[in-house]
Amino acid sequence: MKLRILTIVYVCCFGHYFAYAQDGKIIEKERMTLSETTIEKIQKADSELALVLKKIEFYRITYLSDDLKIKGFIAKPRGTGNFPCIISNRGGSGEFGKWNEIGVGYFLGKLASWGYVVVASQYRGNDGSEGQDEIGGKDINDVLSLVNTLTEIDNADTTRIGIEGASRGGMMTYLALKKSCTFKAASVLAGSANAFTHLINRPDFEENVYAKYIPDYYNNKEKELKARSAVFWADQMCKTTPILIMHGSSDWRVTASESLELVQELYKHKHPVRYMLFEGADHRLSEFRSDFFAQTKSFFDHYLKEGDELPNMELHGR
Repeated sequence: MKLRILTIVYVCCFGHYFAYAQDGKIIEKERMTLSETTIEKIQKADSELALVLKKIEFYRITYLSDDLKIKGFIAKPRGTGNFPCIISNRGGSGEFGKWNEIGVGYFLGKLASWGYVVVASQYRGNDGSEGQDEIGGKDINDVLSLVNTLTEIDNADTTRIGIEGASRGGMMTYLALKKSCTFKAASVLAGSANAFTHLINRPDFEENVYAKYIPDYYNNKEKELKARSAVFWADQMCKTTPILIMHGSSDWRVTASESLELVQELYKHKHPVRYMLFEGADHRLSEFRSDFFAQTKSFFDHYLKEGDELPNMELHGR
């Protein structure tokens, strides 16, 4: 049974709570029709997906987060049913990497075609959203508020919610797992996990991204970078959320060493994690795109649809 949340809601085993009673509330909702140009591009990239797009509903939404009006999207199967859910986190910073029509149709549509209700945020400060993007600061609430948004969507089974993200979206996924035990499974592609390593490999990021978006960055550099680096708080991520981490070994945007370091930390703390390193693949796993989608679907189906138990992380066997 779905309940509209009207009071402060405690959502996290680690003490995080929504500060505003209306967080997640949809205040605007508009049907989104994919253009013929977009459909043609999707047809070229994935002919099977193009065939089922008519079975998926797309919406542009505006929802509340920390009392700010945030832009986002919904992709869901048409018809009746009781569908598990996925929160999808975009990469990039500011307007770079924001969801566009092709991304919504191709990626969110792909997830929805598997039988999931999918929601996604543009994050505050982007695409007409109020507030300021802090690239892993208060904007994490824009992700967590989507848990409440799902309660307003017909056929969304909010007892089965997964979360996924790529690049910066991977960092947002890790932050969400630090703050909430809501999620039954998580999948990350090329997620940023160590901001210090990231700066060594991409020194331009300091001025162009971190200093630009993180409030009072230079006076609190170490603190703010650690707060955005899962390798320093892997033990604080919810252990009841199994994680699938995938990375390309030839990724120049976020090097695979960040994921490797995080996997070591998760292993140390017996967090259920599956890691896949794709040889010679780039940031988007362009060379292994079908494998990426197959692994993502299998992982979410395993925990969200089939409801399988968590693996035994203690050393065992003969």
